[in-house]
Amino acid sequence: MQQTGLPLNSLAIEPAINRHPLVVAPDILLADVLALMSRARSRCVLPNSNSTIEAAEENTNFDPLIRQLGLNEEAASDAAGCVLVVQEKQLVGIFTNRDIVRLTAAGTSLTNLTITDVLPKQLISLNQSTSHDIFTVIALFRQHRIRHLPIIADDGQIMGIVTQESIRKVLQPVNLLTRLRLVSNVMATQVVHAPLTTSVMGLAQIMAEQQVSCIVITDDLKICPDENLGSFGKIHKSESANFKNLKPVGIVTEGDIVQFRALELDLSRLQAQDVMSSPLFCLRPTDALWVVHEEMQQRHVRRLVVVGDSGELVGVVSQTSLLQVLNPADMYGVIEVLQQLVDERTSELKNSNKLLREEIIERKKAELALLESHNDLKRQVEERTAELAKANALLKKDILNRVAAETALRKSESQLREQATRLEQTLQELQKTQAQLIHTEKMSSLGQLVAGIAHEINNPINFIYGNIAYADQYIQDIVHLLQLYKNYYPEPVPEIQEVAEDIDLDFVTRDLPKLLSSMKLGADRIRDLVLSLRNFVRLDEAEMKYVNIHDGLESTLSILQNQLKAKPGRAEIQIIKEYAKLPSVECHAGQLNQVFLNILSNAIDALEIRYKSRVVRQLLTTSVQQAHGGGLETQMEMADGLPWIRISTEVLANNWIAIRIADNGSGMSEEICKRLFDPFFTTKPVGEGQGLGLSISYQIVTEKHGGQIRCISQPGQGAEFVIEIPIQQQNHSGSLAIA
Repeated sequence: MQQTGLPLNSLAIEPAINRHPLVVAPDILLADVLALMSRARSRCVLPNSNSTIEAAEENTNFDPLIRQLGLNEEAASDAAGCVLVVQEKQLVGIFTNRDIVRLTAAGTSLTNLTITDVLPKQLISLNQSTSHDIFTVIALFRQHRIRHLPIIADDGQIMGIVTQESIRKVLQPVNLLTRLRLVSNVMATQVVHAPLTTSVMGLAQIMAEQQVSCIVITDDLKICPDENLGSFGKIHKSESANFKNLKPVGIVTEGDIVQFRALELDLSRLQAQDVMSSPLFCLRPTDALWVVHEEMQQRHVRRLVVVGDSGELVGVVSQTSLLQVLNPADMYGVIEVLQQLVDERTSELKNSNKLLREEIIERKKAELALLESHNDLKRQVEERTAELAKANALLKKDILNRVAAETALRKSESQLREQATRLEQTLQELQKTQAQLIHTEKMSSLGQLVAGIAHEINNPINFIYGNIAYADQYIQDIVHLLQLYKNYYPEPVPEIQEVAEDIDLDFVTRDLPKLLSSMKLGADRIRDLVLSLRNFVRLDEAEMKYVNIHDGLESTLSILQNQLKAKPGRAEIQIIKEYAKLPSVECHAGQLNQVFLNILSNAIDALEIRYKSRVVRQLLTTSVQQAHGGGLETQMEMADGLPWIRISTEVLANNWIAIRIADNGSGMSEEICKRLFDPFFTTKPVGEGQGLGLSISYQIVTEKHGGQIRCISQPGQGAEFVIEIPIQQQNHSGSLAIA
């Protein structure tokens, strides 16, 4: 059985010794000692207090002295109630919170006082010995009414200090008596209490007078002068029978007085309601002392107020009250009662043991019968398991065969899908390659034809263009000569005069320079057209070169000049040029000219379709309006909305350029825009388009030049093609000639 009562090792003093007490020298100022004790107490976790005092504590600039002493929260809590005065490692005296309260109540000024000036004359300590235990310490506490006991080693040095709180913490795991006692057995029924308006100085005076460590603050006492306390308010010390109309609302302790004195507050002006610790942690008289112990440990307090059913004040429980249960006589009486209970329980256990033995014999018999049944069942299970294992093996084999067949089928299906995908891709690539070859061959043949025609035209045109200037000069000389003849021989012979009248010499003289000017203009136009054809084809520029993009656009427009002119049912297509200042661009000039030609041709076709349908609608509208006597509105509608193509260029970020070609045609839907660059896709009627122009243009821009091409369009809003290419190709290096 588990041993009851207190184990012997729990009665030793050593576990209860706080080996980190606050130690000061004899010549230290009392104000510094007060600050040290206040800082040690501030290190502890305290219950909620008045906001005025908390604000004062937060604004105080404390140095990290407690941290330098190496104290944790529990050690600081034990050490906060006193300081040991040591000189040359020998204990000189002990100074506690009660001494501070005594000096405060006497109105003693702490300025320029050392701790030696106010040390109590009586020094109580305990030398270390194996014969001393916790009961020895408790007896000294009760005899001298103290709460702190220094422990001195054999060599006279200080080992530490024992307090009521340290004893309670050491005994908490084994203190069985606290579970058997109630709060009503140990609480103090004589309680010192005071009203809310009592000054803190009055509280300190009554603590010193009554030698108590706390005063309970109640809320229904009438304030009246007392001949002992003057204006501090009336202080009461009553039995619990007189507490029926008293409701505790707070508590003020010696530690609070120390804190207020350390903060240098005017205690005579502070009232109890401003500084009391509230709300209170209250107990009931019927609570066990174990509840008291847990509340003190959880709340980090040393005393708790006991209230009745109506919340009235009943008493106070402190650590001193808890130590009362450790009276040796009481403990021995409890042990005797426990021993009687043990003997009775032992007798009952013997009878139960006898019955258990008989039951065990019966169970052994039943166990033998169960063992035989188990062996029989085990044999049957083994036979059935063998049959199931055989069937399972056959089933696994069948499953493996099916899985292998399914895997082979899936693999074959996957291979067939891959082959079909590859064939489809190959077919698309072949169609694309075929279309490209056809288009390339056409463009190559067309380029050679255009180059040959341009060359053949260029030779006679150069001859004509080169001799026009001389012919013009000769004719001017002849006209000048005729004018001189006319001036000096105004009356020519009749035959010359007759011929001059027949050929209308004056008209020939005036019209011949105009005729030469018209011939020169025609020769310039033919020469520019030949130059545009050569720039467009650029058969001699197979590699990339730096060219002027605007020249390619102008050459393309020159070739399409005839399609831009006005036609029956359509006005002349206006070309809007918004050219930016572009640098020379590294590209295949001939291929880019093909892209410009394809896009501009599509734009012209879109304008043809839109304005042809508009003319039909306008003709129908005109017929209807003429039948009704109208016609003015129709003429206005025909004059509105001229066709145009806008070409703009700009320099983009990261050394790219953009060419935008927009028109005010009929536009396209989003579905058509997505398929616009697919091979063989066209929106033109059968026989008018093969669907290769934009597809090849897409490849030229993206694959040949590493650029982008996209179409922005909505039905009825026209279309805009955006071509973006880098100024310098990344995969082409070396010095190139400027075209």
